[in-house]
Amino acid sequence: PKDGAPPGMMGPSVGGASAGLAIHKSEGLAPINDRCATDIPGLYAAGDALGSHMSGGIYTQIGSSLAGSAVQGAIAGEEAATYAKQVVLQRIPATKREQIKDEILAPLKRESGYSPAWVTQTLQGILIPNFVLYIKRGAILQAALAYVEELRDHHLPMLIAKDMHELRLAHETRNMIISAEMKLRASMFRTESRLSHYRLDYPEMDDQNWRAWINIYKSADGQMKLEKQPFGTWPDGTKIR
Repeated sequence: PKDGAPPGMMGPSVGGASAGLAIHKSEGLAPINDRCATDIPGLYAAGDALGSHMSGGIYTQIGSSLAGSAVQGAIAGEEAATYAKQVVLQRIPATKREQIKDEILAPLKRESGYSPAWVTQTLQGILIPNFVLYIKRGAILQAALAYVEELRDHHLPMLIAKDMHELRLAHETRNMIISAEMKLRASMFRTESRLSHYRLDYPEMDDQNWRAWINIYKSADGQMKLEKQPFGTWPDGTKIR
């Protein structure tokens, strides 16, 4: 229009291009300092595995991933090596090793159940529609989450694998479902629109309440919990300098 931008197009920019419900460099482990450390002692992360938010809420630009792979990788490697020199190795009990082995190989031992390919296709059908992936509303997100919870509770325990290749797919499918639940819950939790996160029921940015990242963690009782981390702070609330 001659008189300016179209109706509804004024104000801060929201919306954007993203291949999924999250942005690279924002969906990994939350760092607790500038040395790539996490809240798990001895575990360091870099690149896409570290939620450094170096690109904010938009998709990274060409070449910017070098900051994650090269710079963060070098820092994390040095810090992990320093930690490893002083750590005392712990012996894992045989019973615990057998338990882990049984859990990993369980899909190979089941005689009936759901194939990883079928469960993955079902999950894609839930998440891929544009009204779940891009143009979000609370009611639709809640409905999608209900389907994902159904897969988590009643299909994951019945995943089957005919060989080692399908075993890998089974564990990838398990991880995809956990990731989908995290992203849906985070999208519901953030009651505003900001950059590539767009809520049709909350179309405006809300700086008063939402100048914050969302951290997701497992509580003591094994439940998925979400919390805000204000911009410019570490997870413990201290200011980033």
